[in-house]
Amino acid sequence: MIINKILNVDDYYYDVFMAISGTLTGFSANELQSTGLAETYYKHILGQIETATFLEFLNVSKSILENSFSQDQLRNAIQSEIMADPGMQDMSNNIITMWYLGTWEGTYVNELSYKESLVWTVMHAHPPGAKQPGFKSWAVQPVNSNS
Repeated sequence: MIINKILNVDDYYYDVFMAISGTLTGFSANELQSTGLAETYYKHILGQIETATFLEFLNVSKSILENSFSQDQLRNAIQSEIMADPGMQDMSNNIITMWYLGTWEGTYVNELSYKESLVWTVMHAHPPGAKQPGFKSWAVQPVNSNS
């Protein structure tokens, strides 16, 4: 897998963070970027844990991304190198939770993290009290994933 440069962020590890976030969440780097929270999340993690711990996770992630040439190889490498290690698994779980729910260890990262959580996209919904769908939206039939 190729790790592409996203934005004009000088930090090399930011690109790895975005690539592994996309792989872990199932969303593209562009979709994650469109939340407006990518840099915020990256900096938040750096402020919450030891830099060496985060860099270890990112170095393992980089190796996995660069040495996987199919989705099966990528999935197997994540399973054996990240999910099999309790510390790495905790880190990946926290990253997934942050993107999907906007929280890091049970606390919202910021006000926008609630509004832009991926869970709303997955549910085809809006965050109650924060981002209303608009006048008469109740008259439109909800998205049915079974049809």
